[in-house]
Amino acid sequence: MAADKNHNDGPVPQGGVRTVLFPNSSISGKLSYTLPVKIDSRFTGELKSTDLLVIGANAQVDAHVSARHIQLEGKLSGNVQVVGCFEIMPGGEFQGEVRAGEIKVHSGGVFD
Repeated sequence: MAADKNHNDGPVPQGGVRTVLFPNSSISGKLSYTLPVKIDSRFTGELKSTDLLVIGANAQVDAHVSARHIQLEGKLSGNVQVVGCFEIMPGGEFQGEVRAGEIKVHSGGVFD
């Protein structure tokens, strides 16, 4: 099931999400995507996505992030701007500043 770009009413299915950075890798720089992606590694820098950005359970991201939707399962610190929903899943940890259309923090998620 593809991510619905017109609604932000709950978790976005990950069936169409492509993992682009895998566990045990480390990247720094600027990344930009126009399709749903999952980052599951260490990343430092700038991330932009015009679609869903999933920050996986193995991820440790320190970045300026802008996306249509973000689903946080790992660790994220930095400045975040989200058009739709910024969703912190159980086990997800966020530290920084955020501007979002909607913020959801599930039980077990951390928003600092």
